[in-house]
Amino acid sequence: MSEQTVLWSVEQRIVIKFLIGENVPSAEIHHRPQQQYGEECLSRTCVFEWCKCFREGRERVQNEPHDCWPRISVTKPNIDRVDALIRENRCITIKELGAMLSISVDLLATDVKEKIQSKRKRGGKRVAFLQDNARRHTAKTTMVTLRKLKCNLLTHPPYSPNLAPSDFYLFGRLKSDLQGMQFVDDAVIQTVREWKCRQPQAFLKMASGCFQNIGKNVLTLEGSTLKTDMCK
Repeated sequence: MSEQTVLWSVEQRIVIKFLIGENVPSAEIHHRPQQQYGEECLSRTCVFEWCKCFREGRERVQNEPHDCWPRISVTKPNIDRVDALIRENRCITIKELGAMLSISVDLLATDVKEKIQSKRKRGGKRVAFLQDNARRHTAKTTMVTLRKLKCNLLTHPPYSPNLAPSDFYLFGRLKSDLQGMQFVDDAVIQTVREWKCRQPQAFLKMASGCFQNIGKNVLTLEGSTLKTDMCK
């Protein structure tokens, strides 16, 4: 590990320690240094481990002396080769990478996962709620642009999904008559058409009857909240 890398890592640990004193969450602590250090930023696992140590009262930001073997697999040539292999074949597996590079599969899985997570720009587990149900032809930006262009607008006629003919009466009879049949292609379309032709005229008039009942409710209420009766 070069001297410059050691200095960067120690500098980031000092930042982590300061943010821990400010009661900043670990996830946000990992996100902040990425804008400053970029690819040299500590991994998510490393940041969370240091956060835990500082919360438990650790004061020293340097590594403690130890007798462990250095990581000789995580080198610049190996990192570049893994990157090239993944870019060449995005469907390559961790097991195949380990066989090509003679590196532990567990080590590869951990490092590759950390690199992928650090490069993703998503919001993590946070949910972005967009409450914008405006139709395109009535959206605010669209209307402003049309007014600037001095376009003549034709108003749309009033419409409501509650005015659509009800087809709930159809599902029960159709399910009962086609019960036990299995379809693997578009033959089901022809079967349904033939079934419809076999139905009596009174059955097919139920849809128009339901629509007339809904229309009467609309006219009675004079455009207020629609009240639809259940079609029996």
